[in-house]
Amino acid sequence: MKRSTRRTILKGAGTVAIALPFLEELTLGRAFSDSPPPNRLVTLFFGLGLDPDWQRDFDGPLQPLRPFSSKMATFSVENAKGAGGAHCETSASVFVGERPRDVNVAGGPSLDQWVRRELDPAGATLASGLWWRRGACAAQALRVYGADGSARPPIKRPSAVFDQVFGSATPPSEPGAPPDPAVNRERRMRRSILDTVMGQYRHLRSDASPLGHRSKLKMEQHLSSIREIESQLAPAEAVIDMGDGTTGAGACSFPSRPSDPELSFGGRTWDYDEFTYGTGDGAPQLRWQDAEAVFRLHADLWAMALRCDLLRFGNLMFESAGGHMNLEGTYSAMGDSTTFPGTSQHDAYFHANDRRNARLYQHWAMTNLAYFLERLDDADYLEDDGRTVLDNTTVVIGTEYGWNHDHREAFHAVVGGVDRFRAGTHVDLNLHAADLYNAVLAGYGIDATIGSASGIASRGDARSVLLR
Repeated sequence: MKRSTRRTILKGAGTVAIALPFLEELTLGRAFSDSPPPNRLVTLFFGLGLDPDWQRDFDGPLQPLRPFSSKMATFSVENAKGAGGAHCETSASVFVGERPRDVNVAGGPSLDQWVRRELDPAGATLASGLWWRRGACAAQALRVYGADGSARPPIKRPSAVFDQVFGSATPPSEPGAPPDPAVNRERRMRRSILDTVMGQYRHLRSDASPLGHRSKLKMEQHLSSIREIESQLAPAEAVIDMGDGTTGAGACSFPSRPSDPELSFGGRTWDYDEFTYGTGDGAPQLRWQDAEAVFRLHADLWAMALRCDLLRFGNLMFESAGGHMNLEGTYSAMGDSTTFPGTSQHDAYFHANDRRNARLYQHWAMTNLAYFLERLDDADYLEDDGRTVLDNTTVVIGTEYGWNHDHREAFHAVVGGVDRFRAGTHVDLNLHAADLYNAVLAGYGIDATIGSASGIASRGDARSVLLR
């Protein structure tokens, strides 16, 4: 079998990066690289909290995270509490560790931006997910903060995530304005990531290719998965010539108006771009399967961006603090089943102390967090050191509360970062979130004193249980 290197496979790809699946030819006759992976830290947020009774094992709502238990340390911590202490003010401290300076201004940078500032100032950042907020408090949906406490607004449309990470989309014309011929010409010239490297791809499929038959099939499956995501985001204006008499459907240019999955129920369509709907029963009413499909499209794009090293920092959000989607549909798990009522889970489950249904709701949330981790832990996409993207990325999971409106015993987890952190059983040391965040930063060699600006006294050194 012919020997190849990753450099050989990627030669000629120019400035476009497409992560390769695991190919036999990349390992034969050589060891994995000793060069360190890039510094990456991603935060993963879910709203409404998790009952402390469910945080200590993987038999309840955390069951979907069990496959990652060997790469995970879980904690119950006390979040900093702002004035009023509601979902808004408390959530502004998650991944920050300081009390907020104002209703929509954090008390300092978020964890990911700490690492970016200290180790990789040019590292790409993204904030995205599916969310709406309750009332006027933007902080319910803000999780990426700079040093001055200012926030990076999260993106809800998957197509906008694709545009930001994988290429700049041409802004559409103003409503009612005639098409701009120059813009249309530029749009036709813009090609998808795949289209940019099709010459290289044709070579890898040819008789002169250094790849064996199985690797050719794996390469084709990998690029097909990219085409599939592109086709979900935008209608194709052309097809990709595969060079063998066949064509592959794909978004060969960016559309003027990205096509995103429609979110509708009961004759009403919910607007991605609407930040706030009425509280309680005024929140968007959705089938849980539809909400899940949008989040998983975000997760797919994040995973691909991390594989391609087009993204290193940021936050992926599964529901805003307090929750603001009224779910419909029957959900079954853990030997139980419920029909989500189409009214506010925030009010019907958590305020009403309905632990049975809240338990199923949070199992659904954990199922989707696990989907993202699974995409990062895919052994078909090993990095140069032979490890998965999850192994080489620190993912910090967090939420605003323990149970109901109690900011104590808020669930957190540190996943991945295998050279920095130890996996372990649940750690319940009555720590402040700031203690945990300082330990996470210490894993990157950053000596931080998060909490001091808010007068939060340390309750213990989490480094002893977290760091390798």
